[in-house]
Amino acid sequence: MKKLMNINVLPTVSPLHLENLITRNGASAGVWLVVLIPLACSPGLYDTHTHCHPSPRLLSLLAIQVGVSGIHLYRQICLSRSNHKTPTGKEAGTNGNEQEGSVRRPSILLRLATHPYTPALITAVAISLLTDIHPIVAGTLTTICARVLYQTTHWLFHAFPGSFSLGEGAVAGQTAALTLTCSLYSLGFTLVHPKVLTYSQQTSALIQMGVVVVAALVTGLYRIPRLRSARLFVPYVCVCGAVGAGGASLVMGEWVVGWLVDTITHSHLRMTLLGWWAGLTLLALVLTSWARRRSGVAVTVLRKVYHLVIVLVFVPGILLDPVFTHLAAAAATLLCLLLEVVRLESVEPLSTIIGRAFAPFLDEKDGGALILSHIYLLVGVASPLWLTPCPIGETSMGQWPGSPRSVLPLLSGVLAVGVGDTAASIGGTYMGRRRWVGTKKTVEGSLCGLAAQMVAVAGLTGAGVVAMTLPAWGRLVIAVGLVAAIEALTDQVDNIVLPLLLYTPLMDL
Repeated sequence: MKKLMNINVLPTVSPLHLENLITRNGASAGVWLVVLIPLACSPGLYDTHTHCHPSPRLLSLLAIQVGVSGIHLYRQICLSRSNHKTPTGKEAGTNGNEQEGSVRRPSILLRLATHPYTPALITAVAISLLTDIHPIVAGTLTTICARVLYQTTHWLFHAFPGSFSLGEGAVAGQTAALTLTCSLYSLGFTLVHPKVLTYSQQTSALIQMGVVVVAALVTGLYRIPRLRSARLFVPYVCVCGAVGAGGASLVMGEWVVGWLVDTITHSHLRMTLLGWWAGLTLLALVLTSWARRRSGVAVTVLRKVYHLVIVLVFVPGILLDPVFTHLAAAAATLLCLLLEVVRLESVEPLSTIIGRAFAPFLDEKDGGALILSHIYLLVGVASPLWLTPCPIGETSMGQWPGSPRSVLPLLSGVLAVGVGDTAASIGGTYMGRRRWVGTKKTVEGSLCGLAAQMVAVAGLTGAGVVAMTLPAWGRLVIAVGLVAAIEALTDQVDNIVLPLLLYTPLMDL
């Protein structure tokens, strides 16, 4: 009986030892960021999305789990140092017996309630009750999600010191855990229950296979150091790509290369979008080359030019072909992650080229070994496409032409980062006079960001792209004002924070 009641047999997790961590220089802890992804995924619990598959409630419940589990990683913040103080000298000798008697071992219920895998157990029960997923499968998924969260977060902080604040590391770990867990479930379900997939389902399957392959590639590189050598790196990447292509073809029911060719050449619209994106990419490369030769242009202004470029990339893509844009954004993100691995591992000549390209645009948020600003920008703007409760194409969400009211949440990343943050930065640089207390941001810049977002929504409304009622305008002003204030006061990576903050209220308009 005692063995059955002993929770020490359960897997455990070591908390992050804050005194040994090297977090991003100049950034506060930012632990409040652990609630952003659970909030952004909460619309999946609404009854209006129950018909979608995979069930959006799976992502929502797993997001709540990683939000709660993140607290275990940072529980030393809430614990007094006196609780970890080691008695020495007179305390250890003279009062040893007294302390031993006064220290009580926590009850089994308290230890079970605070165990790092308890959220996984509770979430498994909730998933089995609220969805059609079998309890054994639910328990497996929540355990995988918790394991990936803890392992990834520890690895990020110890392998790349100085690259993240506590909150940013938590968001990165949460993203990895949710993305990988949901991808594994969807791919496994498709293999066990084969059927003819729709175009949007095939797109999702290809993206999910890409996530699994990149996760396996990175895991192999850091588990087997020999794979990082110049002789083995390229063959290893090629093997992973070939396995991924074969796996995707098996899941999708057709050869993935042929499917991609058919997808790209499906219509003149997609060819036009690809040409437009290629032209903007060329423009970005020209700007990069020009910036390397100029020293008088403010880095802030140069970085915001890229924000405007990404607005020009995503707005027509979301409005004209959101499913194709969804695929392109995921492919670009995975490619950027792969290129960052190449830069880190000094694979020449690409490593030097990539390092030189990003050198003019680095700021204080790129102080560690990683260069993540461009990835943060891409993920922040594209995240609404990945967070929609139903896959794009299954509901009016994301279909164009479709429900104008449902288009606005997909543009939340564009509004928050591409429009609001850019206008705030440029306006503050050239017109800023009054600074917010304790920051370098200006009140005038924040007002410029707020006004720019409202003008952008008004323009979309006038064009018939977005439908807004008077109460919706009022809630929009409050949401945009809150985002503008947080942009001015936070020292976290705003390219990730702002889209997540704006997406949730826009889903409720």
